[in-house]
Amino acid sequence: MTDHPLSRLLRCRKGNVAIMFAVSLLPIVASIGLGVDVARAYAVKSRMSAALDAAALAVGSSTGTNAQLQQMAQNFFNANYPSGALGATPTIHVDVSGDVITATATAALPTVFMKAVGVDTMTVDASSKVIRRIKGLELAMVLDNTGSMTTNDNIATLREAANELVTILFGSYTTHPTLKIALVPYSAAVNPGSVASSLVGSGAAYAPNDVTGWKGCVVERASPNTHADTTAGTALWTRYAWAPAIDNSYTAGNASTIKADPSYGNSSTGPNLGCPTAITPLTNVKSTLTTAISAMAAWSRGGTLGDIGMAWGLRVLSPEAPFTEGAAWGTANLTKAVIMMTDGVNQVYKLTSTSGSNKVNTAVNSDYTAYGRLDELGRVGSSSISGAKTIVDNRLASLCTAMKAKGIVVYTIVFTGTVDASTKALYSACASDTTKYFDAPSQTDLKNAFTAIAVQLSNLRISE
Repeated sequence: MTDHPLSRLLRCRKGNVAIMFAVSLLPIVASIGLGVDVARAYAVKSRMSAALDAAALAVGSSTGTNAQLQQMAQNFFNANYPSGALGATPTIHVDVSGDVITATATAALPTVFMKAVGVDTMTVDASSKVIRRIKGLELAMVLDNTGSMTTNDNIATLREAANELVTILFGSYTTHPTLKIALVPYSAAVNPGSVASSLVGSGAAYAPNDVTGWKGCVVERASPNTHADTTAGTALWTRYAWAPAIDNSYTAGNASTIKADPSYGNSSTGPNLGCPTAITPLTNVKSTLTTAISAMAAWSRGGTLGDIGMAWGLRVLSPEAPFTEGAAWGTANLTKAVIMMTDGVNQVYKLTSTSGSNKVNTAVNSDYTAYGRLDELGRVGSSSISGAKTIVDNRLASLCTAMKAKGIVVYTIVFTGTVDASTKALYSACASDTTKYFDAPSQTDLKNAFTAIAVQLSNLRISE
């Protein structure tokens, strides 16, 4: 009798092996798929972490609103992890709390093999934490406030750049526990400000708001105390007072004849002609610094004496008189640094108009400065403008060497493209190393230089 087809089908066992193999293959495929997809997830996590580090460091060296910082982080993250890379498009978030910047990223990574067991995506997380830490820093900003800084309103750019540096270094602090900054504006003289009266002996009333009085600038001492950072016993400075002369026409004591506002440029007059904004000693109060920086102006006449500016930069960092805000030399976990910025060559200026009534070429051999007139006090060592430049350059170079020997980290910035090669070489050699010298021919370059210095000084480090 012939078997019914259904009976033969029920007795057949040939397909059982295939079914059993198919059933056993599922966990093998899932296991292999899990390994492949996990490896992809680790690759995504590693790349996300590197991109987050870059984003957090960028935020740590910048300022702005939360929205601006978030966008900056996103831009840096995208540059290091383009959207869709490795099949994932992460979302990031940045939190700034004091000196701690925390960045997190999350991505939903589509699976390839694990779909077979119903797992369509894997969540990948990464994080980075940056601590913006200043263990201890005392910084002197020695900034060129000469009349040439009026060109293209360069003085406004300098104010902006200096304020940005202060903002970066202070972070969220208004009063910083480990940071002090001093401001030393210079031209052909320096104004010690509140300590001025103690430097010149009796008979010199400090009157910074009286155009007929003494604003505070001083004439430097004779050698060997010219650049010393102490009061040097009885060796005192003398009061800066540009007397009425053919190159400074005014009537002593008569305010109506004095043009003291810096907007007058080379037409300015008065006893304080060429005397810049006062020094702000080392302070840890952010508002004190930003107010002082915003008050800086470009003061014409006299010239540019970078050695005098640098000498006062040393004095504000020193723990010794005339300024005593600085910590002792060699204090543990403390860096002393200076930023020396110029927009031109060192020179003693002389008004050279030969037209009209202002014929001064043969009347005097130089403007009045922190060295007096070249032919009067002899404190430069040359009565010629060219000879004075060489001496001032050499004195600045010696000061740079002495400051570095004291452990001061020296940053230098040469601003504008008109500075000659010898001045650039002087300032390059003055810096502590090549990474601390900045040639900044444009306003954008100047701002970038200050930002770069702030980043170096802020000592960012990745903690996690």
